Amino acid sequence: MAHSPKDDALGSNVDQKQPTPDPAFDLPWYRWWVFEQIRKQPPRLLSSLRDYKPDEDSTVVIHVLWNQIRQVLLASGPRSIDGITDILISHNIIDIESSYEAVLSVKDLVFSIVGLQTMLYQPYFDPSCPGGYRIADEMNGYHGATRLSLYQPSDSGTRDLPEFLLGFGLMLPPPNYCVDENDDDQQLFNRIKTIVPSDIDAYVLSRLCGITFQWIDSLSCHLELDKHSGTLFLYRYPSFCVSCLQQYESCHGKEGRKSALHSCAIETSGSLPWASEESVAELLHEILLSYRVIFGQNRRSRAVFRKLRPFASVPKQGRDQSLAEFCGKKRLKNPFAPIEQEEYDLAIDFPHLRSRIAQLSGHVSSKKPRSVRRLWKDRRDSPSWLAYWSALTFGLMGLLLVLIQTVFQILQYVDSLEHEDSS
Repeated sequence: MAHSPKDDALGSNVDQKQPTPDPAFDLPWYRWWVFEQIRKQPPRLLSSLRDYKPDEDSTVVIHVLWNQIRQVLLASGPRSIDGITDILISHNIIDIESSYEAVLSVKDLVFSIVGLQTMLYQPYFDPSCPGGYRIADEMNGYHGATRLSLYQPSDSGTRDLPEFLLGFGLMLPPPNYCVDENDDDQQLFNRIKTIVPSDIDAYVLSRLCGITFQWIDSLSCHLELDKHSGTLFLYRYPSFCVSCLQQYESCHGKEGRKSALHSCAIETSGSLPWASEESVAELLHEILLSYRVIFGQNRRSRAVFRKLRPFASVPKQGRDQSLAEFCGKKRLKNPFAPIEQEEYDLAIDFPHLRSRIAQLSGHVSSKKPRSVRRLWKDRRDSPSWLAYWSALTFGLMGLLLVLIQTVFQILQYVDSLEHEDSS
């Protein structure tokens, strides 16, 4: 295989000592999730691993590969799918036997592991259409800003990771960036400056606006809204965000990248519409805060969460228990518990999720109650709600008084007729 200068630089920056284990594996659910995802991949991906035997437990072999890829990602310097593949081959972790098909399988394997280590996407392999890089359609055909494309050609593997991932969509948005070119969406982005939790909490979204929640495994799709189907997509593994933040803080100031997710950041802000390492940490904090805004800060919204089943198809060992803590508890005891407020400035509190929250808020404000019951429950604008129902109440009372007065007049008229007949 041909080596580029970037690949040589990457290889020289990789420490040859034993890679350190991935701290994310300390999460109870993560190990099950990773091996479940690997089990779903085509068998050919693992066939090139040395010492891999399909009929035997492959846990140790996969861990060696996993830690090696993670070490390459954390090393300083540029990195790409092709570059990581070359390093694995040079370290004799992979046995390609000079086979072109084997090399493609290794690249697909690296692509898969990067997706699992970052949880930005889930790889997808179409047996009927081999070649290139594909990611799973987790949003049922909806293509938001994070999923502008589900496919990239094979030669895109030479690109640096941020540029490569941007080919699929804006998975790691920079602060205060509006991805939509539509004039209405840009006006919405610029018009909505602040929100209060009652603008977009789960009770308002589900009970008043008819929005359904769909829980997904890719954090890049968090808070994507499909207006056509009325579906809000939510990431269901907040403890992974906490783990990445812990790695970031423990390595802050040290050379090299902080986590596999941070390795997908750009080196220099402004070179691409993409997040820097610091911005990735801010994005993770925003995701954690969004759970509180949508569910945790409102009693009725916490009740909505408790009726949801975010892990309905997942066995107990694959469930993130911290999701119930962030969404269903009034008070958090987590060390990364976000600071809750009565009002949020989107440019300050949600700079990376600003575009998505602005779209969600704008969509909610455009929804009007279509029944008296929903009208009664819709208290998003308390002064207007109070004024409307006060006017309606006094109006009904006035009508009732007029009705009573009319009845008395009729009774008096009937009584006078009876008196005339008797006389």
